[in-house]
Amino acid sequence: MTREVTLCVVVMVTLMATGLLMVYSIGAAPNLDDTLVYKHLVYVIVGFAGFLIMSRFDYHYLATPILLRYVVLGTLILLLLPRAPIIGLERGGAARWIGLGPFTFQPSELAKFVLVILLAARLTQYQEKIKGPIAGFIMPLTITGIFVVPVIMQRDVGIPMVMVASVFVMMWVAGTQKIFIWGLGTLPVLGFVPLIMWSGYRVSRMRAFLDPWSDRDNAGYQLIQSMSAFAQGGLWGRGAGAGEQKLGYLPAAHTDFIYAIIGEELGLVGTGLVLVAFAVLVYAAFRIAANADDMYGTLLATGITSLIVVQAFFIMAVTLGLLPTKGLPLPFVSYGGSALIVNLAMMGVLVNVGIQAHERAPTRPKTKRKTTPKKHSKTAKVRPAAASVGR
Repeated sequence: MTREVTLCVVVMVTLMATGLLMVYSIGAAPNLDDTLVYKHLVYVIVGFAGFLIMSRFDYHYLATPILLRYVVLGTLILLLLPRAPIIGLERGGAARWIGLGPFTFQPSELAKFVLVILLAARLTQYQEKIKGPIAGFIMPLTITGIFVVPVIMQRDVGIPMVMVASVFVMMWVAGTQKIFIWGLGTLPVLGFVPLIMWSGYRVSRMRAFLDPWSDRDNAGYQLIQSMSAFAQGGLWGRGAGAGEQKLGYLPAAHTDFIYAIIGEELGLVGTGLVLVAFAVLVYAAFRIAANADDMYGTLLATGITSLIVVQAFFIMAVTLGLLPTKGLPLPFVSYGGSALIVNLAMMGVLVNVGIQAHERAPTRPKTKRKTTPKKHSKTAKVRPAAASVGR
């Protein structure tokens, strides 16, 4: 196992252990379900099993046309089910979940993973035409829209923003012309701004971000309590289990704002170590992407890494009041569910990319990586010769 793969696994397990400790601490509060930690442990076990399976599953099979076709179709169907009667669940005016007995599933979490798989396959397949407007801009934009639009219809803006950011990075690594990349970057501004302006509660969140004390009992309440948690934690924290914000003062303490609970109970040292852990993950994961066995592996690892770290840094910034409040879980740390399971499965794929590159490294000829792959048969297009990633 390579050093980068080892780092990724160590960081992942460390963050999961931190999350388990925090969920146990929060679940002990009398205002929450005392079975919270047990449910989270179930998600951890299921997710870790998915990680082990995907780490041994050849990632090239994910781009097999027939498998990819059914996975994409199944995901799009799942994105419609939250609005279906009986199984569809609505919370806070948003219909994003499917009810499965005592557990719930959020299809948009799976959708962002499938988006990366599909886009990595297509950007690799059309690598020879990547500089053109169709392969370099229209095709990625269309694929992104197919997944983003249904998620936005569920009144979710956070996950689509993470999706678009990941696509942005993947296009850059694939070699798309910069004008097309920046063109894609302007679309979220043109699209998300109207979504915010036409939604009353999103406007309230934006105002609360600019001045939370102007509406401290409503829109600004959560952000004020979050910053209060960091202030009370100080340098070393009040101690694991000794925090007060989880006692009904800070909403979504076990999910969206768990980083604030870490700040209160483990202090600046604890939050700093979590930040360093994600920084190490960025380094190790992008090293895996850069040394992948082929362009498909490079793009797949790049997309997975972007999905995880963009969401992580976004939600940490939100809890610190550096970005407007948006409900997203902190990867590997927040209370489990579909997000934890999907993130662990993605990490399994990332590890598999690193393992395969390490296993094939001694047998690969020491030649300079080409920017344009050679012609291959139809079945081999998803696994072209190694291509340049800007090194």
